[in-house]
Amino acid sequence: MPLAQGTKIGACHVTGHLGTGGMGEVYRARDTTLDRDVALKVLPDAFTADPDRRARFEREAKVLASLNHPNIAQIHGIEDAGGSRALVLELVEGPTVADLVARGPVALDDAVRIARQIASALQAAHGAGVVHRDLKPANVKVRGDGTVKVLDFGLAKALAPDTEPAPGTDRSQPPTLTTSATRLGVIMGTPSYMSPEQASGAAVDVGADLWSFGVLLYEMLVGERLFEGETAPHVLARVLDRDIDLSKLPAATPGPVRRVLRRCLERDPRRRMRDAGEAISDLEQALETASGPPGGEAAAPPRGPRMRIAVGLAGLALGAAAAAAAFWAFAPAPDAPAVRRLALTLPTVTAGPDPFALAPDGSFLVYTGRTGRTRQLMVRRMDQLDPQPLAGTEGAVQPFLSPDGEWVGFFSVPGSTGPAGPSERLQPRWTLKKAPLRGGPAVTLASGTAALGASWGDDDRIVIGGVDGLRHLPATGGTPEPVGGGDAAAAVTMPAPDEAPGSAAAPPPPGDSAGLGIPAMHSAPHVLPGARAALVSLIAPADAPQLHVVRLDTGERQFIATGTSGAYTPTGHLVFWQSSQVGPGATGTLMAAPFDLDRAEMTAAPVPLAANVGTFALAADGTLVYSRRDADREAESRTLVWVNRDGAEEPLPAPPGGYEAPRFSPDGERVALTVSSEPERVDIAIYDLVRQVSNRLTFEAEVNVGPVWTPDGERVVFTAAGEGRRPGLFWKAADGTGQAERLTASDGIQVAEAWARGADALIVSTFGAGLQADLQLLPLGRDQAPTPLIADPFSVSFPALSPDERWIAYQSNESGRFEVYVRPFPNVADGKWQVSQGGGLSPVWSPAGGELFFRRADQRAAAMMAVAYTADPTFTPSRPEPLFEAPYRMAAFDRFRPWDVAPDGERFLMLKEQEAPPGRGPGGPARAALVVVTDWFSELAAQVPVP
Repeated sequence: MPLAQGTKIGACHVTGHLGTGGMGEVYRARDTTLDRDVALKVLPDAFTADPDRRARFEREAKVLASLNHPNIAQIHGIEDAGGSRALVLELVEGPTVADLVARGPVALDDAVRIARQIASALQAAHGAGVVHRDLKPANVKVRGDGTVKVLDFGLAKALAPDTEPAPGTDRSQPPTLTTSATRLGVIMGTPSYMSPEQASGAAVDVGADLWSFGVLLYEMLVGERLFEGETAPHVLARVLDRDIDLSKLPAATPGPVRRVLRRCLERDPRRRMRDAGEAISDLEQALETASGPPGGEAAAPPRGPRMRIAVGLAGLALGAAAAAAAFWAFAPAPDAPAVRRLALTLPTVTAGPDPFALAPDGSFLVYTGRTGRTRQLMVRRMDQLDPQPLAGTEGAVQPFLSPDGEWVGFFSVPGSTGPAGPSERLQPRWTLKKAPLRGGPAVTLASGTAALGASWGDDDRIVIGGVDGLRHLPATGGTPEPVGGGDAAAAVTMPAPDEAPGSAAAPPPPGDSAGLGIPAMHSAPHVLPGARAALVSLIAPADAPQLHVVRLDTGERQFIATGTSGAYTPTGHLVFWQSSQVGPGATGTLMAAPFDLDRAEMTAAPVPLAANVGTFALAADGTLVYSRRDADREAESRTLVWVNRDGAEEPLPAPPGGYEAPRFSPDGERVALTVSSEPERVDIAIYDLVRQVSNRLTFEAEVNVGPVWTPDGERVVFTAAGEGRRPGLFWKAADGTGQAERLTASDGIQVAEAWARGADALIVSTFGAGLQADLQLLPLGRDQAPTPLIADPFSVSFPALSPDERWIAYQSNESGRFEVYVRPFPNVADGKWQVSQGGGLSPVWSPAGGELFFRRADQRAAAMMAVAYTADPTFTPSRPEPLFEAPYRMAAFDRFRPWDVAPDGERFLMLKEQEAPPGRGPGGPARAALVVVTDWFSELAAQVPVP
């Protein structure tokens, strides 16, 4: 029986009845303690009578109450009175989307604006680990000011009973099926909006919400449900097998909106849109086209006041860092500051891990670019069309600015004045310089090894990250000293907080948790105001990157969050980047949280702002510049092609895929490849050249890379990690039978490179702390330790063993750029010959003997080079000769050689980009599409309130 007006539950007095649903009666009430109107959801008696369900609900409610987002209706609390138990919820006035659809299709622009806000709510909740599970039009309201509020977030799980809904539930409402969310084989949700996996009782994750989001968007645009039936079972059957027909969409529906619908309504969860951030990007693109010039007013929402929006899109480049949200700002008044977004392309930027620097006043940015074939810093002023080269900065990487914006600091790397290549990534030596932005000669400040970013503090000192920890020096120059004194890598670990706000207990510093004994690299320092401490990213091969605050006087460090590239804003926020990937081209999520500068800790749970983003930079005036990437676009566009010695090309009949590291079997009839088949998953596949079919080989771990065949062709050796698995080498039968068997558990990341039959051993590259590798010889006996093969201060990689196993070829940057060298094997100290001239990458011996192949590294469409040689009485190479030039994938930023030569030495298996991503020339370095956001701090403050 409905509660009478005036009924008191806790501090709430019922003032009216709002509705009835499968999860209880909803009332309007007055909270007499805080003197505000609230919604009171009185839970069914079957729920309150079950102690186990009540306890589970309380746990879930705490998580739901932590969600703090302008498009999510909040849970204020829980009240008990007279055996009744009720949720105190934010009271949201206005029609539901179901009410709007009942009047007919929602206007296209309004439907997209509503969907954009729903996607923002999903993104925030999913980032906090909360899945709605019952997203439908009746659970979304549109307030009078145009703000969308998603209701009942996560309550389907929190209220899930172990039995049927309580007797007396109004079954005239769309049926909500609620059974235990913790068991497979049961279903939960509203049939018309259930994902196929929900309808079949499979496990539910964020993909289920994205399916429901697509169904809801379709319903707004068309004005009718996508799935209907006489009974719930009929509806579920259509969800599982009915063709998705988008022909009823309005003819004016933009392509980006259709793309959202197609990707959200993929029945296979593996092919479905991965996160709401991708939907946000497409919806914003549609609104940008429809809304006119930035800052202009858009059409009115259904039956509500007009909304003002800021428009724009796009991406930036360069390295593993972070980026920002495309977040709708509703202007409360006509004279409110205008948040604007504009796309900006840097036509001469080179690919690589370098960040870019943004002026404190947001008036210009500095990045590593190219003038002709010379790499140097470029200055792009926001009020000008063309960037200008900065004299004296040839070979510059990793730029950073002085607090007054008058100087740019940078690292000058030997050999990096030519086109982008792997030397920028692996070069162990650097010279620190600064150059005046108003013009004048560059000034040398210091030199060192393996720099990983720098920051210029307001005390006029520069803090440098590196493999050996943090160092600092005056901005006038000098010897870099370890932060805190003593060994820079031996910083004292401060006790981490028992629990960071909204997160699990803080883990130990990287390198400690896995027991590998690998010191963590100190990367991307950001000196905090007052120059007493710095935000620092700690990265080790076997651990997730962590963000710490390091005291600059003592070296003590304090864990802040899992993530990298932290920056502090004048609004009192910590902004950082979070991803499962590290390295060039990595994408992740921009996170933000209120941050207490004095206590050096977050004061609330971090909020996700955007997905699929790269490097970001912030200016003190509130300007944000960031990159945005589609992590799948490049990987999905490669094809496998045969290329003969004259450059004639013949594609293999294999579909495009995320291919890497092709390796021929000894008989030449099969190819083992690394394939990026799913988000955050990489596997080994075997392609049969005779039958022209491909079969996946690995299933056990998340990351499986670097295949190498055993000499008999029966097994494939590879590196595997992920899913709690300690990194190491594994092998598995090439026909797919049996399980992968561990060969090593390394003190670092080991990559198999070649098989030495005579020594019954593997040649492996071992990556410890830092960015360079050593070559080792690993006997196959389980109890035998690897022995050093080539270990020197330089980067030695891509080893290849000659067919007669007398010689080993490899690439090294000991000359200041990568060249190909040959040494005797296994007695590598008995001689050394430089084979390449003017740069060389990834050597491979012809299986037929007599030739060594490598890629030339001094031009964008790098040539395949051939070197004839004789080996009696000693190794004697001829002059390298080019075979063909074409835009095939190079090895500049890969851990693995992206090509192989057939057993007859006459054909090459190459990876070809099927379609160049925007801003990328075929085979060449990526150009950067930047997004510039003005007055972004107003959005940040609205989306992530500071307590």
